[in-house]
Amino acid sequence: MFLISLGLLAYGWLTLELDRAQKAFSQGDLAGAMAIYARVEGPFQNLPWLTQIVAQEHRQASLNQVAIHYSQRNYADALTKLEELPAYAPALAESGDYSFWMGNVLFRQALESKDPETVANALKSAMAEYQRGLAAQPEDWDLKFNFELVRNILAQPGRDRKAQEQKIKSIIDKMRPQDPSRQQVAPEKRG
Repeated sequence: MFLISLGLLAYGWLTLELDRAQKAFSQGDLAGAMAIYARVEGPFQNLPWLTQIVAQEHRQASLNQVAIHYSQRNYADALTKLEELPAYAPALAESGDYSFWMGNVLFRQALESKDPETVANALKSAMAEYQRGLAAQPEDWDLKFNFELVRNILAQPGRDRKAQEQKIKSIIDKMRPQDPSRQQVAPEKRG
């Protein structure tokens, strides 16, 4: 009886903290939300078996941290967070939401890179992630749209590798806003 009570108290704390983090996030307190999400995720990192018991809550805490990094244009931090997740939550790394965020981060790497080869590699990796996500969640319109966008960019005709890389770079340059203050962040995805 004691263990059941302790488990229920821990679950109550977890859901309360997630609600607090979501409220902070929606009110624009990104630093506060990030701190709460990090605190909530601590037990999952120390006890990986917990990710199987409260998988949805773990997914929310983890991917919302990625969303915050992404919204702040901290793409390197978002990528680091995504790369850490499979170590203690392998099931999460197989989800469509994980692939959505990984693809978005890789796509942003392509947008920010000036090297045509890096752009092409990042776009190919982003397309592969979106495709993995679609295998897991075939009806996800965000994944479908992003996959088609990247596929169309990569399908631009080019005579040789150099010409194709230059064509990709040209398309990416046209997509970049000239004024960084006018850049738009992708709409929030589930959470």
